[in-house]
Amino acid sequence: MTLPQSAICAETGDFAVFLTLTLVPGAERTVRAILAGFPDMVEAVAAEFAEPRLVGSVAIGAEAWPRLMGPKRPAGLVPFAPLADGDRFAPATPADLFVHIHSPRHDANFALARRLMARLGSGATVAEEIHGFKHKGGRDLTGFVDGTENPKGEDRPEVALVGDEDADFRGGSHVSIQRWVHGLTQWEGLPVPQQEGIIGRTKETDEELDDSVKPPSAHIARVVIEEDGEELEILRHSLPYGTTSDSGLYFVAYGRDPATFRKMLDAMVVADADGNYDRLMDFSRPVTGAAFFAPSKDLLRQA
Repeated sequence: MTLPQSAICAETGDFAVFLTLTLVPGAERTVRAILAGFPDMVEAVAAEFAEPRLVGSVAIGAEAWPRLMGPKRPAGLVPFAPLADGDRFAPATPADLFVHIHSPRHDANFALARRLMARLGSGATVAEEIHGFKHKGGRDLTGFVDGTENPKGEDRPEVALVGDEDADFRGGSHVSIQRWVHGLTQWEGLPVPQQEGIIGRTKETDEELDDSVKPPSAHIARVVIEEDGEELEILRHSLPYGTTSDSGLYFVAYGRDPATFRKMLDAMVVADADGNYDRLMDFSRPVTGAAFFAPSKDLLRQA
C-alpha cells in the first residue's frame, strides 16, 4: 500500500505552520535528501512532544520537480496560473516547496518547523511563513463557518489522493495555496443579512440559503460546481491567520485532480455572462498563489 504524507487526510489541527520556500541553486542533492527524511522527522518530533496528532507534508512545485525528483512528473503539475477580471486578481507568486504542519499544539508545530529549517540551512530560503489557528471552533474571521462541505472520513482520501489514473504517483496529492487578506473593517460594517447573501449561508446556524433567495453571486453559488451530476470536491486545510493589522485566511486545497480547484477559482474571479462573480472578492483578496505536488511517503523516501 502506498502511504500518503500524514498532513493530507488528517483532520485539520487547531494550529498550523505554512511555509513556502525557494530552492537555492546547487543545493538540490542536499535538499532532496532532507525531504526524504521529513516523514521520519515528523514522527520523531511527535514522539518527543507525546503528540500523535502532529502531522506534516512537503510538496514540490512544477519548476523544482525535475531538479529534485527527476524528469517524470505527475500529470497536471504545472505552475500556478494567475487570473484576472476587472479589478479582481489572483496572483501567482514564486515558491518551489510548500511545507504544511498542523496539530492541536503550536509548540509542537513550531519545533518541527524549526528542525526542518535547521536541516535545510542555506539550501532553501523562506518566501513566506504563516502561522494559522482555528477560530471559534472552525469559523473564518468573517464569522462564518469555514469548510462546511469538506469531505469527511473515508471520503477524504478519495478526494485528495491520486489513484490508478496516474499510477506512478499514487498516494500523492496536488496542492494549491493562496493567502487571502480580509478587509474586516469593511466587512464588519455590513448588516448580517447582507453578509449572509454574500456567503450564501446563515451566519449563526450555518444553513445554506434557499435557492430562491441565494444570489447567483454568493460565494457558495460560485464554488459549488457540478459535472455530470456530481459535485466536484477538494480537501481543504484552510485556517485563519493574522496580526492586529493584517489578517485573513490561508487557503490550502488538496486534490487528486488540480483542475477542480482551478475551476472553482475561475468561477470566483471571472464574471459569467450575466456579470456574476464571487461577491466575497469585494471584501477579501488573494495576495499569493502557488501549486505543488505532495508525493507519497514511499516516493519521497526514495532519495
